[in-house]
Amino acid sequence: MSDFYTYRNEYANRRRKRRFILVLLVILALLCAAAGWFWHQNNAPSDGEPITDAQTVDAEPTASPEVTASPEPTPEAVVGKTPERIVQNVDTAVWNTSTAVEQTIDTEYLNTDHRMIGVPMLGSVTAKYFDTVTFVGDSIASGLGIYQTGLPNAKFATYTSAGVNSFVNNVTMKNAVTGNQETPMEAIVATQPDYVYILVGTNNLVTQGGEESFLAYYERFIDMLREQLNPGVIIYIQAIPGVQETVVQTKPGLENGRISTVNDLLANLALRKGCYFVNIREVLTNPADGSQIDDYQVTDGVHFNAAGYRAWAEYLSTHTVWNRRSQYSGQNPYYIYGA
Repeated sequence: MSDFYTYRNEYANRRRKRRFILVLLVILALLCAAAGWFWHQNNAPSDGEPITDAQTVDAEPTASPEVTASPEPTPEAVVGKTPERIVQNVDTAVWNTSTAVEQTIDTEYLNTDHRMIGVPMLGSVTAKYFDTVTFVGDSIASGLGIYQTGLPNAKFATYTSAGVNSFVNNVTMKNAVTGNQETPMEAIVATQPDYVYILVGTNNLVTQGGEESFLAYYERFIDMLREQLNPGVIIYIQAIPGVQETVVQTKPGLENGRISTVNDLLANLALRKGCYFVNIREVLTNPADGSQIDDYQVTDGVHFNAAGYRAWAEYLSTHTVWNRRSQYSGQNPYYIYGA
């Protein structure tokens, strides 16, 4: 079965193939041009007078067999005869070009199921890994810092009622973990993280429709992080978890089927933007319908209790991409991504 690495490697291979084909076309065009020049040089007439049949001297005449005239075809014979296929002249000059050709195949992943793209289980990093992690998002993500989840040194830029547009517009908000009034981008940059974990979108989905706008804001947010953080920062996009089945009665936009579809879009966005997608829904929701696991629910049916956040934190520790800087509990998996 295809998995995260399959899709990542396919996407990288497609990019390499496009570059290879372009280089091959350029080389082929140069070879054609060289062959045409060589043929022209060898078949061009000399500077002297051209030799005609009349100027051929000292040639012994050779006897030729007597030629008999063939009879003219009768109209009846012509009528039933199949006409010969005439090959049309092709102007090969248009082939002699080194300009880039228009892409005719869609090589972007647009509809891949988010469950196929999620980072797979790979060892278990120690709590030290999260010392240089900054969690970014809404109040759902805040629980990782509010409850005792074993991440005491992680940083949080998470805000109640925040949507992805709140981060792009950099509005001043109250940090749900620290209680500080701050602007998100300044708070994130101040932490200088090695890893950024994003979870935002539930507040955007409360209102039905607007997926295109949501994704446009999300993509812009990733660009802003890349512009203002260190070049080597690794960005993880976390799946939006499901909610209790009853939530849809008061918040129609939070229908679990719709949440699943939006996660597909986020996972494909992660591929296109060079981020990693972490499918935390695997541990927080029921596989049948994507609804929140009852043991983790609280009153609103959207957030999680302490047990849910501990399960979430444990999932993150076992679903990271291999990095030589990471410290692992037990045996180091030593799996080099993309090798």
